[in-house]
Amino acid sequence: MNARQKKKKNNRVFTNRLHGVFVLLIVIALLLLLNLFHIQVSKGYSFREQADNQYVVATYNAFERGSIFFKEKDSTLLTAAGLTKGFKISINPSTYDGDIDELYAAVKEITYLDKEAFFRTSNNTSRTYFEIARQVDEETAQSLKETFGRDIQLHSEKWRSYPFAGAAAHSIGILGYQGDDLEGRYGLEREFEKTLRRKNTDLYTNFFARIFHNVKTLVDPNEEPEGDIITTIDPQVQIFLENELKSVQEKFDSESVGGIIIEPKTGAIKALGAFPNFDNNDFGDINLGTLRNPLIENVYEVGSIMKPLIVASAIDTNSINPKTFSYYDAGSIEVEDYTIKNFDGKGRGYVDVQEILTNSLNTGMVEIIQSMPKEKVREAVAKFGFTSKTAIDLPNEGNNITSNIASNRDIEFANISFGQGIAVTPISMVNSLSALANDGVRMKPHLVEKINYTNGLSTTTEHAELGEAFSKETSDTVTQMLVNTFDEYRNGAVKFDRHSVAAKTGTAQISNPEGGYYEDRNLHSFFGYFPAYEPEYLVYLYTVYPKNVRYASETLIDPFRNTTRFLLNHYGVAPDR
Repeated sequence: MNARQKKKKNNRVFTNRLHGVFVLLIVIALLLLLNLFHIQVSKGYSFREQADNQYVVATYNAFERGSIFFKEKDSTLLTAAGLTKGFKISINPSTYDGDIDELYAAVKEITYLDKEAFFRTSNNTSRTYFEIARQVDEETAQSLKETFGRDIQLHSEKWRSYPFAGAAAHSIGILGYQGDDLEGRYGLEREFEKTLRRKNTDLYTNFFARIFHNVKTLVDPNEEPEGDIITTIDPQVQIFLENELKSVQEKFDSESVGGIIIEPKTGAIKALGAFPNFDNNDFGDINLGTLRNPLIENVYEVGSIMKPLIVASAIDTNSINPKTFSYYDAGSIEVEDYTIKNFDGKGRGYVDVQEILTNSLNTGMVEIIQSMPKEKVREAVAKFGFTSKTAIDLPNEGNNITSNIASNRDIEFANISFGQGIAVTPISMVNSLSALANDGVRMKPHLVEKINYTNGLSTTTEHAELGEAFSKETSDTVTQMLVNTFDEYRNGAVKFDRHSVAAKTGTAQISNPEGGYYEDRNLHSFFGYFPAYEPEYLVYLYTVYPKNVRYASETLIDPFRNTTRFLLNHYGVAPDR
């Protein structure tokens, strides 16, 4: 055997040995993994029990649930709904030998205690378990443990918490018991219950359990993936809006107030809030009606903010020419057996469409809608989206009330022209008004931007069109009129020098359940979008039954300007003037 053959033989032997070592390493690794699986899954219970017993009483099937996040302008995620870890505290009355008065004094500092019930139960030596506090943070629980030692027991637990304590409460929602299980009852908590809930809370959190569970969600089309919700809500914008709304409610003693801020070109909602409000963390004493989301569920007659939509439809159907239309305004107009007046009862002589909007003339709106065939009005109401729902990603969206236009009575159509006789949800109204800011196209409103699933996948909400309400040319024409309208408010004192704003006030009488309308109760509304010709945001505000004030120009212009100024600065919106 020559040297070359000997070298080849040695190389072959070395390669075979290397393969053998590699196979051996694989076998050892598999054995180790199998042993790890056996320890974590098969023996996980006993090991966890041993560890828990060293410091707390173990609690199994612990509550687990996905999180809901707000998203700041720099894309930082902040928890709007999540889990907090802490302890329940209990005693064994049959063996407790500490100072019960001292214990009562300590615990009542962190939670409400019924004194009589506390002492009655704690002195009942026939009982072996008495829970004295829940949802106690770790620092407080450990302090109590150091003070009372073995006389008290700590039980680890998790609970749902809302760090922003009421911000966007109606939309984030709450949990409630369905039998023995906690489930979403309102808001996103309910709408995305199947995504947020964790169905396998008895699995030990380990490598194998997670892999096997995720594989199941990947291969089973009927298995709803578990995940976390990222919303479109900017927490700073949300808090600012709610502060403005609360200020309106307090200043005018309003029955209720609400507001929505939306990107009209995408349908993404940046903030929405309403008062009366509640703290998601503590709502036990709240009236059930307060838990309803009035922005989504309630319907209102909105008044004069309906006028730009009717004007747009009249232009779009060629029922009027905005350049040539005019009428003689006598201050009132007769429709069937009814007299419809301007807000001040005054006439203004010959006026055009711009002046109708600027001075919010009811008589002019009646003239405009009477120029439209009734069927065209019905078609327009449908294009506004008022005969359907927006399908926003929140539960219990209300049905708009548009049945009056099924009638052929002139008075019904006259009333609609200035926002009476038709009742819509705030989200539906915002959706329709957004068409003015988006070339005539309505976009589907949404609160959820993205869902991150535990299996590693994710879905992002697509921007969906709901339909065209009117043409781009028409929306441009009405936008220009609304810019002129806003610039004229308070003789030009409210306009922004560097940004164009298209806006309109609305004042509506509130219907009386016994028939007709209250003479002294109104709903005020206001909407505006900016920059007017390339809109980034639309703001909608309303207040129900403000006291000792009559018109929306007195209640909502200042909050609108404050909110607009904040948004322009917060997002660094470039000037267009």
